[in-house]
Amino acid sequence: MKVFSKIDINKSVNEIINLIKSPNNLEKFHPFCKTNTIDVWNEYNKIDYVNYYSGKSYKRQFTNINANGYTLDIYEDRKLATITWTVTSINNKSFIEITADLNMPYSLKIINLIIFHVYVKHVMKNYLNAVTKGLKMYMETKEIIHEDQFGKHIWYSAY
Repeated sequence: MKVFSKIDINKSVNEIINLIKSPNNLEKFHPFCKTNTIDVWNEYNKIDYVNYYSGKSYKRQFTNINANGYTLDIYEDRKLATITWTVTSINNKSFIEITADLNMPYSLKIINLIIFHVYVKHVMKNYLNAVTKGLKMYMETKEIIHEDQFGKHIWYSAY
């Protein structure tokens, strides 16, 4: 069950790639990330943690890093999702797309479908849109994005 967000960024593909592949990058542009701490960050293995203002913390394990971005798995007490960050250029315009392939927790497929379509996909779309907006704003202004800059989030904001 997938959700995505895509936005144009007025910078080169290389500049965007360099930022999103750098350690601790979420601290610059992610509006719900309190800290982005490194566990392992070398040529062969990249694992970090995103710590949200809500108190939640997720492990991010990078599984495929390529010229256009990367794929990573998100874990809490189980694998929650596979996330793909892709940077492209179309007609000399750069785009970032973040796709979340979510692992719903229920054993009955119908329950997962209902909860996903009624609730989760909307909440997740809002989240991804805030992250892509934050990346765009940071890349174009170099101003660090602050907490909840694009509005509060039910899962990741402090209340």
